[in-house]
Amino acid sequence: MIEELKDRWILGLRGTPVTTISRSSKGSELTILLACGAELKISGTMRLTHGSATSPNAVPGAAEELDGLVGATIASAVAFKSGSLRVVFDTGHHLNAPGGEHKAAARIRKPGHFDWSGKDGVGTMKTLWPSDSA
Repeated sequence: MIEELKDRWILGLRGTPVTTISRSSKGSELTILLACGAELKISGTMRLTHGSATSPNAVPGAAEELDGLVGATIASAVAFKSGSLRVVFDTGHHLNAPGGEHKAAARIRKPGHFDWSGKDGVGTMKTLWPSDSA
């Protein structure tokens, strides 16, 4: 269930396991599939940290660490109206996609529930009914 707040949507993916992670050959696009059928795609700029990206104690994560997130569960998934996306995993990793950067885009969709996209400083949410997701 999605919860809408003034500046964000809480996506209701808590506890959902990651089943697959893939990257494009150039590494510029990341796709994460979740056990509930949701799909997350980020192209362009993204940041993986261990701990909150805004914390002075955040440790930058290496791209290779993404593969270790298969089997991890979502602790929090928040899509911002500014076009940014933050996904926190039970491993302590935080994946952030900034919404205001040129040539960066994020999209997360859960068939039959929602389709959110963020690009150029704008996040757009479309709620779906089962008949809309065919």
